[in-house]
Amino acid sequence: MTKKQQIIYLAGLVDGEGYVGVKKNNSVVRGGYCKNPTYHEIIQIRMIDERAIAIFKKVFGGNYYKETEHSKYSKRPLYCYKATDLMAANALKILLPYLLIKKQEALFCLALRKSKQSKLAKRRGSSVGRQMNKRILNYRDGLWKKCKLLHKY
Repeated sequence: MTKKQQIIYLAGLVDGEGYVGVKKNNSVVRGGYCKNPTYHEIIQIRMIDERAIAIFKKVFGGNYYKETEHSKYSKRPLYCYKATDLMAANALKILLPYLLIKKQEALFCLALRKSKQSKLAKRRGSSVGRQMNKRILNYRDGLWKKCKLLHKY
């Protein structure tokens, strides 16, 4: 299998068995570490066949683990792959031309990554009471809401 064929196969896995989206984390606010929520790009794939998950991890990095009790109806383990933030964005950049179903979610994730790498986003002030620019926060929250809306269908 050529590298391109492998990428196309992995894009099919993401389209069929994967979750792609922007996650919002409010626990940093509740814990007092930060005044604003954080937003993360995420790819997650869950399936019974470990081989496909292992290929994904080998090509893109990330983590995978085995859930032994994923269902009361099945005795087979479920394998879960997960990549977040920069690792997820890098994988999505490569997979994007071949995604059909999850393409819009991938574009939202890549827009979030671009926002995180902007000069304005990197100027957050002191480490005590770190505050993010409201325009950036609203933009990221909008990306999160758009992903959430896509996942309802």
